[in-house]
Amino acid sequence: MDKEKVDLKANLEIFSPVEFINLISSKQRTGVLIFNFEDKEGKIFFENGLPKHAVYNTFTGEEALYNLSIERNGVITYIDGEKTDEITIEQQNTSSLIEQIEKRRIEFDDILKRLPSFDAVLEKRAEGLGDNISLRKTDWVIIRIVDGKKNIRTVIKESNLPLIESYKSLEYLISKGLIFDKSFVEKLRKDFEKSLNNILDTFSVKNTNSKDWFNFIVDLLTNSGFEIIAGFLKFKNEMIEIDDNADRFIDEAKVRNMKKILFEKIVEKGVEEYGGMIAKKKYRELLNKEGVSDGTF
Repeated sequence: MDKEKVDLKANLEIFSPVEFINLISSKQRTGVLIFNFEDKEGKIFFENGLPKHAVYNTFTGEEALYNLSIERNGVITYIDGEKTDEITIEQQNTSSLIEQIEKRRIEFDDILKRLPSFDAVLEKRAEGLGDNISLRKTDWVIIRIVDGKKNIRTVIKESNLPLIESYKSLEYLISKGLIFDKSFVEKLRKDFEKSLNNILDTFSVKNTNSKDWFNFIVDLLTNSGFEIIAGFLKFKNEMIEIDDNADRFIDEAKVRNMKKILFEKIVEKGVEEYGGMIAKKKYRELLNKEGVSDGTF
């Protein structure tokens, strides 16, 4: 076995912590892995290839080891021969530790796929908690940090939660609609605004009955349970605008339902205004503008 001093350094975007842990374990080395991130540091000490002590943020032992093992950005350095008297990892089977690390990594990657970009800015939904939603302590930690200005990366950093727990809470809160990606909802609002203007452009006559059609849309949404969102609609220069304050009330399901309701009722109004044949022609024209064939969204 090669007993020469081993010093290694690598970028975590290229080499994973598990690869280093496996290498040190297989070579039965004594030394320390040092993880350097933007403003924090973590360490894993090994003795004859076995992880002996780990520290990262407020975590020590296996929890620190697990959190370090799923980091994706930063620099990792191995210094051979470095020792410590501290023992915070009792598990003497490196294979079992790596198996647990791999399970967490798979869970981590699965959650990551369902999260927005880490640059996405998060905002709280205006309606608050629903009747059947219960929150854990970690969920409350995340909610208190979300302020409409911080991105996901900052929220995770300020939470001081284990990475996997912060990811779980973010995924849960987003899936329940309690917090949302501002850029995603902004796009939803603009797409819905475009659909409303497609209705005006297709069924109304500018400077003649556009305002009547606008009022029809507002009344229909109001009477269908979407009165808050309807209140953010404005008629300006023969077009419909949606105030961006509506973003805290909008989600995919609501937009889909509002469009479904509107598209079911506009033909009836179109028949009243123009007769059946012209109304159906205009409806087909509207569907073409929307890129759908049957009014299903």
